[in-house]
Amino acid sequence: MTANSFSRKNLADLVRRTVSALREATLPLEMPGSLALEDSRRQLLTQLESRILPHVEARDVPAVIVFGGSSGAGKSTLVNSIVRAGVSQASVLRPTTRTPMIIMHPDDAAAMNGHALIDMGDQVLIASAIPGVVLVDAPDLDSVDDSNRELSARLLDAADLWVFVTTASRYGDALAWNTLHNAHSRGITCAVVLDRVSQRALGAVRADLARRMEELGLQDAPLFVVPDQGAHEGLLPEEDVASLRSWLEMIAATKMGESLVDRTTRATLPALRDELLQLADALEAQEHALQDLKDKAIESAQAPLEKLRTNIANGRFGQGAPTASWLSFASTGGVLAGLVSRSKPSIFDRKRKSRDNAVTATFDILYTAVKVALTQALVTANAQADEAWKKDVVNTEAMLAQVREYVDIDGIVESAVKSWKQDLTREAQKIHGHPWLSSAGVAALLGCAAGGISGANSAARSTDMEARVTQAREDLLGRVDQALDELTQVYVEVADSVTITDSTDLRLRASEYLAHS
Repeated sequence: MTANSFSRKNLADLVRRTVSALREATLPLEMPGSLALEDSRRQLLTQLESRILPHVEARDVPAVIVFGGSSGAGKSTLVNSIVRAGVSQASVLRPTTRTPMIIMHPDDAAAMNGHALIDMGDQVLIASAIPGVVLVDAPDLDSVDDSNRELSARLLDAADLWVFVTTASRYGDALAWNTLHNAHSRGITCAVVLDRVSQRALGAVRADLARRMEELGLQDAPLFVVPDQGAHEGLLPEEDVASLRSWLEMIAATKMGESLVDRTTRATLPALRDELLQLADALEAQEHALQDLKDKAIESAQAPLEKLRTNIANGRFGQGAPTASWLSFASTGGVLAGLVSRSKPSIFDRKRKSRDNAVTATFDILYTAVKVALTQALVTANAQADEAWKKDVVNTEAMLAQVREYVDIDGIVESAVKSWKQDLTREAQKIHGHPWLSSAGVAALLGCAAGGISGANSAARSTDMEARVTQAREDLLGRVDQALDELTQVYVEVADSVTITDSTDLRLRASEYLAHS
C-alpha cells in the first residue's frame, strides 16, 4: 500500500468519525452566537458528507458543479443550454427552481449511487450531459421561500465548484456577492457567468465585474459572458454557451477535475479544524450556561429557605393565634389547666379526650401557619427562579413552560406538612403512658412546642419530652428543606433534560486534522 493511499484511507476514516461527532454535537440552547454556530455545524456536515468524503473514498466520483445566483439570473436556461435539453424548468415566474435538478451522464450514475447530494434534489440522467461532472441547478439565493434559500446554501456547501450566474443588471447584488465571498473563503473554487449582457454595456460591466472579483481574490477565477438574447423561449444558441461547456468538458476530461477537488479539500481542512474547535468551545459554553441556570434556580430558594429556618428556630409559628388558642385552653378552669400546673390527673379523670381535642385544635392553627409560610417561601423562590431564568442570556422560554407544567406548589406544601405530621406521630408513639394525653394528643403537643408555643414547651418539659420537641423541630426543618429542594429540583431536571454533547470528541478530531492541514 502506498503512502498516498494510506493517507487517503486515514483521511476518509477521520472524515467519517468527524461526521459522527458533528451529528452528535447539536447546540440545543439558544444563546448569543449559537444560531450561527449551528448553521456552521450543518455546513460542515454538508461539506464533509457531500463533497469531501465521496472524493477521499473514491477517485472516480464526478466533480459536483453547482449553478447558483440571484432570482432571474437565467441559471435554468443556462444549464439546459449546456446539456442541450429542457431538463430544468425555466420561466419568468419566481422562484422557478424549487427542487434542485441534479444532471449527470448515465455513465456517472453508479459512481454517484449513495452520494449525499442525490437526496437534495431530482436526479436527471441524460446522454447529452458531460461525463465526469454533475451539474446542479440550485434554487435562487434570494428566494422568498426560506426552505429554498436554505437548500441553495446546502448545495453550495456540497459543491466542488460553484458557478455564480448573474446579469448585467443584478451583478452588484450584495447577497450574491456575500455568498460568493463566503464560498471563496471556505476554499470552494468559483467561476462567474455574466448572463444577458448587451454588447453596448459589455465593456463597462465586464470591467467593473473584474474589479469586484479582484477585490475578493477571484482574479484568477474563470469569467464567461453570455450575450443578451432578448425575450425568448427554449435553449440559448449553442455558440453562446460553447466556451462554458468546453471548460466543463476540460475539467471532466483532464486531471483538472481531480486537482480541483483536491485543492478544494486542502483549502477546507485548516478552516475545518478551526470550526471544530469553535464548536467545541460552543458546546462547553452551553454546558456552563446550563449549569449556571441550575445554580440560579437553587440560589433563588436560599433566601426564602433561610427565612423559614430562622422562623422555626425562633418559634415564630407559635406566635399570635396559636398562642392565643393555647392560653384559652390552659387558663384557670380550662381543659388544659391541669397539664400546665404539672399536677397529675386523678384516677377518676375522664377528660383525656377533651385535652386531646384542645391540643389538636391549637396545633391545627399552628399547622395552618406553617402551611401559609411554606407556601409563601415556595412562591417567592419560584418567582425569583423564573425571573433569573428570564434574564439569562439563554432563551429559556421553552424550559420555563416545562417548569410551569411540572411545578405544583400546593402539592409540595401538602406533602411536606403531612410528612411532618407523620414525623410527629412516630415521635409520639415512642412515648408511653403520658398522664394527660393519648398518643394523638402527644403528637399535637410536640407540634405545638416545636412550632414555638411557649406554654406547650413548658408542658412538654414537665413530662420529660424536651428531646422529642427538639427532634420535632429538626423534622420540621428537614421537611421545609425538602420542599424547597423539590421546587428547585423541577428546574434542575428541566435543565438536565437538555442534552449537550461532550466537546472532547470534537477536540480530538480537530487535533487529528493537524496532520492533514
